This record gives sequence, structure tokens and C-alpha cells, in this order.
Amino acid sequence: MHVQVPTNVVRNDEIYIDNGSFLLYTRLCLLHFRNYNGDEIKVDHKKLMNNLNISDTRTFKKRLNVLYKEGLILNNPSTMPRKGEMIILFNSKIIKESPHFTKMDISIFEYIDKINEHSFRLVFYYKSHINKDSNKHLNYCYVGFETLKVKLKMGGATINEANKSLVKNKLIKITKHKLEETGTYDKNDELIFDRYNNHYTVNDDLF
Repeated sequence: MHVQVPTNVVRNDEIYIDNGSFLLYTRLCLLHFRNYNGDEIKVDHKKLMNNLNISDTRTFKKRLNVLYKEGLILNNPSTMPRKGEMIILFNSKIIKESPHFTKMDISIFEYIDKINEHSFRLVFYYKSHINKDSNKHLNYCYVGFETLKVKLKMGGATINEANKSLVKNKLIKITKHKLEETGTYDKNDELIFDRYNNHYTVNDDLF
């Protein structure tokens, strides 16, 4: 089974959400699918928080508010029920109108206790740039480090730590590329170098 997330949401194109809110939205996408695409999703918020490693109700409410402001959900529960279920209205219009999706095996949720929300977002971002339909052997991409910092509004140290966690858990492999000479010179008679971005290989089990 897979979870499908609109690629523009994965990449923060037009819609911007932080990594913690993205983790919550991804889980809601899965629940929406399991709900036979019904927009009214009933959840036990305490179980949902536990599944996403959210310990503070204020954090949970803050992430719901982010999704509401960006139109990804259609209600903003102001209070959490002490017992029983709460209803989240999923905006299926975003799904229906999205031309592209990033599909991920649901086994990714088994790693929530091992990776944080930054690592979770990064592996989706890498996978969003891999098209195995055109080349079944292609399971890597080469996203620029600066692009990640701008698109996901993450600092370099945060990205490095998130990548280390993904590598440790064998969810990705990173092949590093250094600057190489092109053998040509610029107008100042200085050597021109080609910069090669790292190759990020995503584990085949996630396809």
C-alpha cells in the first residue's frame, strides 16, 4: 500500500507548510484514502498524535492550524475532545486537481520513531524528483543543496543531520560529487569548474 501526496505540497510550490505539518498532512492523506476518499475523517487525536510522535497538544493544534490556513483541511478544531473522536475535514479538491503525485510505500511510517520530521520531508522531496516510469532502473535524483535550503526553509546543519539519519536507517544512499575541472578557461584565464550535485538514492522498498 502507498500514500500519495500532491507533489506541489511535497516541494512547497505555491503551498508552503513546515516539515512537522507536512508529516501530519501525509498521515491525513493516508487516512483519507483509507476512508474511501471521504472528506470527513474521524480520528482519535491522542492516537494520531502518538502515531506521529507529537507529545504536546499545542504542537498538534499548531500544525492543524497551518494546514487550515493553507487550505489543506477545511476546519480548524479549536478544542481537543477529552474522549472519543474528533472530525477533520480533508480538502479533497487539492487531491483531485493535482496533476502530479509523489507516491511512497506506507512502510515509511514505521520509521517515525527513528527519524524526525525533517528526514521524513527530505525522503519525500528526493522521491518527488525520481521518475521510474521513464526509467525503471532510476532510483536516484541530484537535488542541489541550496535548493533544499530555499524550498524547505531548512538550515544546512538541519539538512545534514536529517540526511545522516536517513542514511543510518538505510532509507537513502548519498553519492558525493566534488568540483571537477572542465579543461576550459573563462575570460580571466581561470579554470572553469563543473559543480556536481550529490546523488540521492532512495531505497527501492519505498517505491
